[in-house]
Amino acid sequence: MMARCTVRPRRRQESLSLSRSMTIALKEVRKTMWSDEQTRENLITESTEATESVLETLATEPTAEAVVENGNDTEAVGAATGAPESAPEEATMPLDDTPTAPAEPTPLVAAAKTTAAPAPAAEEPLSMDEAIEQSFPSFEPGEVIQATVVQVDRDAALVDVGMKTEVKIPKEELATGKVESAEEVVRVGETIDVKVMRTHGEEGTPVLSKREADFDKLWASIVQAYENKETLEAMVEDSVKGGVLVNIGVRCFVPASQIGRRLSPRQLDRLVGEVIPIKIIDVDHERRKVVGSHKLAEEELRRQREEEERKRREQVFASLKVGDRFKGVVKRITGYGAFVDIGVYEGLLHVSEISWARVNDPREVIKEGDEVEVVVIRLEPENGKVALSRRQVMPDPWQVAAQKYREGDELEVPITRLARTGAFARVDEGVEAFLPLSELTSKRVKSPEEVVSVGDVVKGRIVELDPRRRRMIISLRAPEEQRAVQEHRQRAGASKSSGFTIGERLSSQLQQLRTVSLESRNPTETDDSATGTETGAAND
Repeated sequence: MMARCTVRPRRRQESLSLSRSMTIALKEVRKTMWSDEQTRENLITESTEATESVLETLATEPTAEAVVENGNDTEAVGAATGAPESAPEEATMPLDDTPTAPAEPTPLVAAAKTTAAPAPAAEEPLSMDEAIEQSFPSFEPGEVIQATVVQVDRDAALVDVGMKTEVKIPKEELATGKVESAEEVVRVGETIDVKVMRTHGEEGTPVLSKREADFDKLWASIVQAYENKETLEAMVEDSVKGGVLVNIGVRCFVPASQIGRRLSPRQLDRLVGEVIPIKIIDVDHERRKVVGSHKLAEEELRRQREEEERKRREQVFASLKVGDRFKGVVKRITGYGAFVDIGVYEGLLHVSEISWARVNDPREVIKEGDEVEVVVIRLEPENGKVALSRRQVMPDPWQVAAQKYREGDELEVPITRLARTGAFARVDEGVEAFLPLSELTSKRVKSPEEVVSVGDVVKGRIVELDPRRRRMIISLRAPEEQRAVQEHRQRAGASKSSGFTIGERLSSQLQQLRTVSLESRNPTETDDSATGTETGAAND
């Protein structure tokens, strides 16, 4: 009689498979109804009770090793008593007419012992937390991972971190500062970086934070800027004792001694709201604090600007030459001229080069924004200066005057200005004549104000014209002398017709003058002279 040894399947694997299946089913339910807190708690409770029931069943059932030992004991008892053991129907073979000799009990015991191999030691059953832990990917605290947003509402965002594992992130952990709604920060389908704060939270899932991941990234960029001595742009948020606070993602303190402007500590509030350049000069890794300098950043920017200007200046002066013409735009006007942008550079248009006429104020002729045609008349690369002229691209009025006027021509001109040595009169646009003091009148005068005033229109004669020297002299005395000669000739002709000569007429006038002069003398002196004359005559 053959011994039968029944080995039952291992329920350990079945329990693990069942636990994992229940966990996956629980996740699917969470995904569908994750926002309903009460339903989610009920599902977790039901799944926990089911899992504990399975584990209790496994603990009460005998293992394969116990079944084998019981079978061995039964066969040993049967061999000792000599009672035959009937085989089960499914294991019975068809019998023929030949009788079979009964088997000896000793080989049966040996066969039973050979067939029943020793089973491994039973393992401890998994708890609910361990089963849930095995269903999540393995993360380390402080690790930054990527997650995909699968659902967003006002209070939180649900993200997928891999292996069909979804974790809820509250809105407070999505961004720095006050967050009204998670929908303002992330969108469904967006991939974000999150930091693992804890591997197990209250629900057994990892605790993630996008805010901390973003801050770590920001802090790394600040440290890199500090190590590379980069210049950052930051807005001044507040004025505090001893300096100001600027925002570079974190609040950075800039001492008053590191401000690149001459401001007293009481005037630092003027910088609030202004964007200024800074360089990070100190970083506290433990306290996550930063100290910056506006002065160093300003100095570096100034050096950069000077270097860029020097290179640009070299390029400009290498391409410019005297005589080049440009159409430029008037950028600004001063008392001594105007600055004109000619495209590649900004040159000075001096007041004397604005027009051929005399210009007292450049604003009388041009204004900002006007487009003017100019020519380069001088270059000073060592000083970075370009001198421009507007009048040299205009027709020369002196060449026109040389064709229009001749010496001896008489013309009426207005007096424009007075000088110590004479007066100036405007002849044409860009042509001004000089009236010397000696040519203003035939009389002896000390200043031109005695004869003419600004605005008077006088008639004079051109006595000198030199277009090459841009010189024209007008005399007012020459027409007067000519008129006097003409009058004298007229009087001389009248005297000749009456029978008198010029000498006689002049002698008569001289006699009259002598008589008037004698009468104007002191009468006392005349009487004394007369008395003296009479006394002398009596003595004789």
